[in-house]
Amino acid sequence: MPALSPEELYLFDTTGFLVVREVFSPAEVDRFRKELDALHPVDPGFANTRRYHDLPATSELFAQLGRDDRIVHRVREVVNQPLRMLEGYGLRRGPDSVLYLHGGNSELLDLGNGTVGRDMSITHTYHDGRLFCPYVKSLVYLSDIASPDDGSFCYVQGSHKANFPLLRPRAERGARTSLIDEGFPTLTDVFVGAGDLLLLNEALMHGTRRKRTPGDRLLVAYGYGPTYMADWRELDGETGDLRGTGYVDHDVEEDFVHP
Repeated sequence: MPALSPEELYLFDTTGFLVVREVFSPAEVDRFRKELDALHPVDPGFANTRRYHDLPATSELFAQLGRDDRIVHRVREVVNQPLRMLEGYGLRRGPDSVLYLHGGNSELLDLGNGTVGRDMSITHTYHDGRLFCPYVKSLVYLSDIASPDDGSFCYVQGSHKANFPLLRPRAERGARTSLIDEGFPTLTDVFVGAGDLLLLNEALMHGTRRKRTPGDRLLVAYGYGPTYMADWRELDGETGDLRGTGYVDHDVEEDFVHP
């Protein structure tokens, strides 16, 4: 039996993401939270945020979670190629933390030899009844996120199929306020509960609202793609740095580009 229904595939295709409710039980959520408590996070450079790097290598529990059929069977139906896990990490965010918008099908990228308008690592297609997405992320929520003030996931509608850039033209006009704070006509929030799974096409422009409530916002994330994708060292990107972390971190760019 397919892991995703026709309606779920339709939603993933047209919105760029899919929320599956109550995939993991409260007991499992509690176990995942306790496992993160026993690990050592690092400071990724964002306010009141801690990141747990490379969870599949540091925790057998999270290595197993990354192979869990409840995640992998769903991912397979939107990658539709021999599958590889690309990354696995956790994020613990406190008050005043934020994750700026990133992604987008046609956002401009500065490379060493010029600027391009299409990131082929997230370019997806449809053929013969199947979706072929090269970079799909699964977010396992370990906290309830019931309002924008909880730091909700947000996205720009249709941006995974956009043909025009949004962020660079704003920067060129002198915009300095993040869309996360300023708003945009199609910037939309998604609310989830602990144990929910959010399946994400990384081509979707997405981020999170600024967290204004007390307590932690906690999740575990895994990235998947075809086997021709591999762990690699980032040499190009808007930040222009050589990170050498063994995986690509697409979650660190602000949603405006410095000229």
